[in-house]
Amino acid sequence: MEINDLMGEILRQSTSEGHFTLDELLHYSRSNPLTGIGVSKAQEQTFFLFLAGGEPDGAMYVDSMGTLFGDSAALRLTGEEEFELFLVAPSIVDALVSRCRVFDKSHLKKNGRLDIPTVDTSARQRIGVLSLIVRDGRMPLAGAHVAIRKGKLVMTSDVTDSAGKVSFRLLNGRYMCVVSDRIGERARRIVEFHKPQVVEYIEIGGTEDEFRRR
Repeated sequence: MEINDLMGEILRQSTSEGHFTLDELLHYSRSNPLTGIGVSKAQEQTFFLFLAGGEPDGAMYVDSMGTLFGDSAALRLTGEEEFELFLVAPSIVDALVSRCRVFDKSHLKKNGRLDIPTVDTSARQRIGVLSLIVRDGRMPLAGAHVAIRKGKLVMTSDVTDSAGKVSFRLLNGRYMCVVSDRIGERARRIVEFHKPQVVEYIEIGGTEDEFRRR
């Protein structure tokens, strides 16, 4: 059985957890943590990223020329891929990782050049720091995945700390904020900020009126 047929059979028997950019996938898997396979397909190229207990332990890259495993496969990642994440039994993932282990995890850190994400810099804009504090009721929500979007593009993402806080360096403007945890998507809010530093509060399960600036 060829590798694509084997992977197809495994994925058909697995549950999809959703679609993520590479950065979102790594944050989401570590904050849950989970075991599964991330799959990114583009034309004749397919990436498989194997996650064990939230850590990206293995990688495989398949195209018309053949198959690369481990660090060689991870080096082909650009950071622009979109992955579908499937939950897979640990015994299966462990067996696959044994063939394609990634030893140098720095290959997976592709977004260092994106410290200040931009879409269009033709108009003069200022750089600011947007801090979000996520609360469930009156309690801070730690370990929540927060993604900042501009249209369909994910600009950046991170996970809230023990105080429910996360901060981003962004160009001033209007963004969509999406908050998720292991239950799934919990909140989706529009945020605008036009100052050097802004702090926003997101109340999970509330209304738009409960999205407050301080």
